[in-house]
Amino acid sequence: MSTFTELGLRAELLQAIEALGFEQATPVQSETIPILLEAKGQTDMVALAQTGTGKTAAFGLPLLHMLLEDGEPSAKNRPKALILAPTRELCVQISTEMEKYATETGLRMLAVYGGAAMRTQITAMKKGVDILMATPGRLLDLNRQGQVLFDDLEYIILDEADEMLNMGFWDDVQEVLKQAPEGRNIWCFSATLPKPIDAMTKTLMNEPVRVQIGQRNSGTATVTHTVFVVPKEHRYSGLRRLLDSAPGLYGMIFCRTKIETQELAERLVAEGYTASALHGDLSQQQRDLVMQSFRHKRVKLLVCTDVAARGIDVQDLSHVIHFGFPNDTESYTHRSGRTGRAGKSGESWALINPMERRKIAFIQKMIQREMLQSPLPTRDEVLARQVSHFAEEFAAHPEAPEVIKPLVEAVMPRFEHMTSRELIERFFAAELHELVQHYVNEQAEVPSVRAQKDRKERGGDFEDRGPKRQRGMDSPAEQRFAINIGESHGFTWFSLKDFLRETVRLGENDVQGVNCGADQSYFNVPESRVDDVQTALNGAQVKGVEVKLDAVDDQVGRFERERGPRNDRFGGGRPQGKFGDRGGYQGGRGGYQGGGGGGYRGSNDRGGSSDRGGYQGGGGGYRGGSSDRGGYQGGGGGGYRGGSSDRGGYQGGGGGGYQGGGDRGGYQGGAGGAGYQGDKPRGGSWTQRQESPDWARGGDDRADAFNRGASDTSFGGGDRKPRLSSGGKPGFGGKPAFGGNRFGGGPGGKPSFGGGKPGGRKRL
Repeated sequence: MSTFTELGLRAELLQAIEALGFEQATPVQSETIPILLEAKGQTDMVALAQTGTGKTAAFGLPLLHMLLEDGEPSAKNRPKALILAPTRELCVQISTEMEKYATETGLRMLAVYGGAAMRTQITAMKKGVDILMATPGRLLDLNRQGQVLFDDLEYIILDEADEMLNMGFWDDVQEVLKQAPEGRNIWCFSATLPKPIDAMTKTLMNEPVRVQIGQRNSGTATVTHTVFVVPKEHRYSGLRRLLDSAPGLYGMIFCRTKIETQELAERLVAEGYTASALHGDLSQQQRDLVMQSFRHKRVKLLVCTDVAARGIDVQDLSHVIHFGFPNDTESYTHRSGRTGRAGKSGESWALINPMERRKIAFIQKMIQREMLQSPLPTRDEVLARQVSHFAEEFAAHPEAPEVIKPLVEAVMPRFEHMTSRELIERFFAAELHELVQHYVNEQAEVPSVRAQKDRKERGGDFEDRGPKRQRGMDSPAEQRFAINIGESHGFTWFSLKDFLRETVRLGENDVQGVNCGADQSYFNVPESRVDDVQTALNGAQVKGVEVKLDAVDDQVGRFERERGPRNDRFGGGRPQGKFGDRGGYQGGRGGYQGGGGGGYRGSNDRGGSSDRGGYQGGGGGYRGGSSDRGGYQGGGGGGYRGGSSDRGGYQGGGGGGYQGGGDRGGYQGGAGGAGYQGDKPRGGSWTQRQESPDWARGGDDRADAFNRGASDTSFGGGDRKPRLSSGGKPGFGGKPAFGGNRFGGGPGGKPSFGGGKPGGRKRL
């Protein structure tokens, strides 16, 4: 590696680099900077290097050097250099680093991205900007408004180009490149080179210089990879064992889903860890607060999804933990590459279940590193590491300040009867009380699965597992509540959590396990706060609703649904209850409070007499029975594209079908009215039908052209295209205008499009 002074950079830049404490350039910097400086702004480049290898300085320093050499300031709304990044976080991060390098240059910079006020960005652009950092979407928005012009662009840098492709921004990127003037320089920095990017380098770039640091997808040499195989039901306990075995750990925990991310973060916080969740359901402001806390190490554990973590670059991470292998093995490399940077060592721990072991060989081959399979630390090992860590911190602590000494003197008589050993033992016991208590009370060691355990030996691992929720994360002493407010009252997951905290004056981590439903939500609070919650919330008025609070079992209202027996292929479904049994594959869906209905691939294609059954008796089939979803309290109706109505009528109202007669039928006996693409899509009331027979028959100025599928259209029958109709008079519950079902027949006349026989179940 070279020193920065050997690379030929201008004095202003070397001064800033020295102030930042950098001396040695990284491999990607040593390779790219001399090439770009020597070309003097007359070359394109493709540089492949993993995340965290110093790419920002690799393109940022030569860019600053070139602009200083040029000496001409940019014109209004016309930047000379553009740096494109996939995410707001990376855009801000690049801007922050570039400003540090440019402290002595006088160059003007601006970062523009979505989620921030556009007016502020427009005002800054009008003052003149030399280097513009941007996300593709916001850049094109400003360009279309004439607030950012590409006429004077001399340099375009694509940072994390593969991530922009993965996130769906590649069309925007190519639009920017095509608008840029001839002769501009394009520098493409990426961890990988997918085919679309490789194609772009051949069509939009001019014989680019190619630089590759390390082999593609290879793991960083400073990262140690360890795999812990644990039965799925013990995965959280295993994670806690790992966290406790590494005092001072500062890292990221990757999960596959948003729900798993949120639940895991909540459980960690409830048990005393400083953790935060980062996933796609957070607003930009919430993401910023989470990342600010994590970067300043107020939060030591960032629980995140792969998508939410894209573009995030945090220094000095000691560990990356995989809460299960990612679905895409290439993501393992990106995850692990976030630790072990700048020559420091890092740990990549994968906590997997036995079924995931088959991926180990693939990942080892890809990263070209051995993955050590190890058992979890024992309880004694965890406690020994905690005591050793605390002893080191205690011994290294500076002498007590003067203000403390007289206070200690006052309490010394309480300890005079103790020996020094006894005093130290009690001090350690007090400091590590909660941790010791947890491991002393733990029923048994968390079972690790041996690396080469035979499948037959694993037979007992999956028996007697209990309910799914109990197989997940251990629960502290909490009470779960159901509350009759939710999304229909304007709440989201976060706003409901904030509302509960503020109304009851709960602590930051007292509200856990929140599930915000449409009209009912669920949450957990510590048992010590149950009385406060009930007093503050029961009977309170929230957005016109009187709050009702019910204590429920801890399994109620969780995100994951319970499943029926695994060996019951034709039943399964939800447990019996208010909403009936939906059934499983080739089973019945059932209705609400008795509504009938066949199952998928039952007597019809999703229904015998109904798809999902009607409410209190209404029926109807999907593309084949009497109606799609049936009527309310007996309302009849035809099927989708075939029967008398789409969804039937309300309390007896009939109606034509979708693209047949009425859309949804009438109200309390009202006529179905003309159907979709006819007239009056929901029909008229009974009174209106009596007073206006033309309306009842769909007989306005479009009636002849669109509504009449037969010679005498009664109550909303008819077909937009009469020539295709082969049914009889549709009438009120009579034969449908389409004369049956296109996809398998229904009640009524002959099939109109050569479909199956009436009552058949031919698949679409």
